[in-house]
Amino acid sequence: MRTLKSFLVFLALNPFAFGQNTQIGGMIGRGGIAQLFENSAYHVVAGVEGCVLCGGRFGLFMEYHHWQKTGVGTDQPVSLDLGSGGLRIQGKGARVRPFLDVGFLAGTEKKDRFTLPITQESHGVAGGVLGFGAAISITEHWYIRPLGRIVVLSTAEFGGFAGAAVGYRF
Repeated sequence: MRTLKSFLVFLALNPFAFGQNTQIGGMIGRGGIAQLFENSAYHVVAGVEGCVLCGGRFGLFMEYHHWQKTGVGTDQPVSLDLGSGGLRIQGKGARVRPFLDVGFLAGTEKKDRFTLPITQESHGVAGGVLGFGAAISITEHWYIRPLGRIVVLSTAEFGGFAGAAVGYRF
């Protein structure tokens, strides 16, 4: 019976221990997507980020980005909804922790065609993501993370954005 109680206490406390090295936050930035030999379409990027097991040198990051086109002039994506995840390699600094993210992404891309008849196309995309920046501690739990992302998509498109995230560390 004592072993069963110990096991139940362990199971009850385990989620709290796991959450000690977790980060969540929101991000915003500006960037662009281009196809080979075409002009870039400029986008505002907003999203959410998370990182688990981020207390040490390595962690696992997850992100969702929504890219919204802000200008005209190309038939590049009007919007993208991308989810990404991968490995985060971090520095050891107490106040400033540089990082490098390497991972995969997948999502949907929407394009408007302004020729008659006006249509909207949507299709799935996949690819890779390379990220870099630094997490700067504001308080014990809150941080600001200036960041950059480079994305390569399966539809022969590439792009990136620069921005910042504000988040909370558990």
